[in-house]
Amino acid sequence: MEVGEVIRKIRKNKNIPSNKVYKNVLSRPAVAKFEKGLSDTSVKKFLDILDALNISLEEFGVIYKETENQDLKYTRSYINAYYSKDLDTLNAIVNSASKDYLETKNEKYRHYQALVRLLMDDINETDVHKSEIDILKQYLVQCDVWGYYEIILFTNSLSFYSCEFIDIVYSRAKSTLLKLKNMLRYRNEVALMLLNILEKNILSKNIGQASFYLTELKGLKNNVIDNMYIQTMILYFTLICKIIDGKYKGDFEEYNSKIKEIINIFNVLGLSQKAIQCESFYKKVKEIYNI
Repeated sequence: MEVGEVIRKIRKNKNIPSNKVYKNVLSRPAVAKFEKGLSDTSVKKFLDILDALNISLEEFGVIYKETENQDLKYTRSYINAYYSKDLDTLNAIVNSASKDYLETKNEKYRHYQALVRLLMDDINETDVHKSEIDILKQYLVQCDVWGYYEIILFTNSLSFYSCEFIDIVYSRAKSTLLKLKNMLRYRNEVALMLLNILEKNILSKNIGQASFYLTELKGLKNNVIDNMYIQTMILYFTLICKIIDGKYKGDFEEYNSKIKEIINIFNVLGLSQKAIQCESFYKKVKEIYNI
């Protein structure tokens, strides 16, 4: 379906007359051609039309892409296959990405190949494809303007980078991320990215940087959709950082009890997998820091 046809569908569903949408934007003949999908319009006029329909560009994008987009399909496929240790599916994803790359020459398909091969190495406990990490690193470190794609790619490949490299990439991307945090689509993704970076730094015993990313996350908490979840995770990591720093003022059991309460809350809410992850992470922390 063409852009103009989607606009017509939205306008009709909202019961907004044509003259209220296109006044001082398009002529009657131009409107007829546009809504039939026979012509396009300028970006400025298109944004004026969306404004008249009381719809954001982001919302339009969701409506326009009624079917699941290719990036989301790839991401869901390799994540599900990785956690189920399904090497056959991961290999099929590599082959599919290779085919899409040959047809389109779009570099994102090379990224999917690289990431999935690294995930396969992780499952097999090998380093056959370790050079693939350079493809992802080169792209991320040279990318000055980030969007949803870059956030997801970085988050899903964090485990393959050093903490130093993560710091470099985040510092370059931060200015863009601060602008994106007020956009509906990006809020949770940026928060989840920071949670993953925070976790990696704690496990790597970089407590100073962990504190930095915890502060970054706290600055984001009022802008996320799942505010209660993010605030709960912020409390969880705050308690862990305090225990690591020995800032529990001699009352370790109080903080330990609060962490257990958070884990129990996730169980009560039916988020058993998250409860298991938090409990496992806390166990690792106590082992690493001899707590």
